[in-house]
Amino acid sequence: MLELSAVSVRKRLEGVSWTAAPGQLIGVLGANGAGKSTLLACMAGQLSPDSGGCYWQQQQVSRMTTQVRRQVISYLPQHPSVSAPVSVGHVLATGLVNLRLPVALAERVSQVAREFNLTNLLNRPMTQLSGGEQRRVHLARSLSSDSALALCDEPVAGLDLYYQLRVMELLQQRARSGQLVCIALHDLALAARYCDKLILLHQGQLLASGQPMQVLTTDNLRRAYGIEARWWCDDDGVAMLPTLCKGEHSGDL
Repeated sequence: MLELSAVSVRKRLEGVSWTAAPGQLIGVLGANGAGKSTLLACMAGQLSPDSGGCYWQQQQVSRMTTQVRRQVISYLPQHPSVSAPVSVGHVLATGLVNLRLPVALAERVSQVAREFNLTNLLNRPMTQLSGGEQRRVHLARSLSSDSALALCDEPVAGLDLYYQLRVMELLQQRARSGQLVCIALHDLALAARYCDKLILLHQGQLLASGQPMQVLTTDNLRRAYGIEARWWCDDDGVAMLPTLCKGEHSGDL
């Protein structure tokens, strides 16, 4: 069980409380600057709240040792980077080397590469990959450990349509296998289609949480994003047509 208890970070989050059980894919939504990345960093133990706390199985995440956190939590930040010309295979291996694995390291790297369609890139330097390819490598590395709690900040940013859907399916599969997967997203249609539950942040506060159609209401979208939205839903998924609220939004260019 993941529990957030009145998590506050000065000028970024204010009193966010929320709980989630394993086996779910959770979408963290909100406009730019709403606090999504800050919240995920607190969950991952990369940032200590000024007050309140994040707890995994009743253990405060910020007080876990680095080794324990690495075994329990996987974390993909919003802007991961590798400046050295190391290979894709090396990057994947570094995500596994400190873990106790039931299979040999090379075999596990091959498994992860196949899952994320990276086999033909294993010997390529990271610096020679496109932005989308690098994103897939970092995502594969963060999810390779099969940790109990997986946190991904904008995992589909910069990916083409095929890989957006493929990554969302993989994240959903992780959740169905028993992991708790929490991801920050900007694509509301993907969030509604794949996520079991959503939390919506607005100016650092929790505006709404629950099932997608309970959260993505006209009033919530108008308040959080300054948009109106029309939804189409059927057995194959959802689509959305957003329009700007006339004369309301503070984010004018």
